[in-house]
Amino acid sequence: MEALASLSQALEGSLDAVDLPSVLLASFVEKFMPLLPSYVLFPAIGMGASDGFDLLLRCLIATIGSVGGAAGWYLVGALVGPRRVRGMVVRYGHWVLLKAPLYDRIAASYRGRPFGITVAGQLVPTVRIFQALPAGVLRLPLLPFLAATAIGAQCWIVPLAAAGYLLRRQGWTAPQVGTGLFIALLTIEAATLLAVLAAARRRSSAS
Repeated sequence: MEALASLSQALEGSLDAVDLPSVLLASFVEKFMPLLPSYVLFPAIGMGASDGFDLLLRCLIATIGSVGGAAGWYLVGALVGPRRVRGMVVRYGHWVLLKAPLYDRIAASYRGRPFGITVAGQLVPTVRIFQALPAGVLRLPLLPFLAATAIGAQCWIVPLAAAGYLLRRQGWTAPQVGTGLFIALLTIEAATLLAVLAAARRRSSAS
């Protein structure tokens, strides 16, 4: 129990030490090394805000960092090319949670509406990290892609950071916020999956 209490105190103290350059760096690095899940990172960023204005500023800075990371992946995809990128994904992707089937699904999704797909993809934890890689391979128009990434990132970052900010002011600790939001996200994803499966069954039975 003492060890858990010490860890909680250390996390709480680290939140107060996080400044805006650290927010920018963390949100940028999160797109390349997903060591800390975004549903933990962004609530922690929100928990460190001193007031509402600071919270909004942190969300803006985090969005800039996230878009910067996406631009980096886009550049890699555009420069390396389709064959070599997919070969790298097959060989090394499992180390960063990017398996070849997921990469192929993301690339195939861009055959529809790339702007909307990009916005929606930023709301899916693993997809939001690597979505820009196939976008670069396909040479999607860069400015619309970055604009869509910024919109989607805002839709992901703001609620998570705001939840962290509000829950800390209700007396929650950093570990409690991270655990609570993780469970909430799992519940939402499970409910969404069940709804999609139910709709698919209705369509198949109707046909």
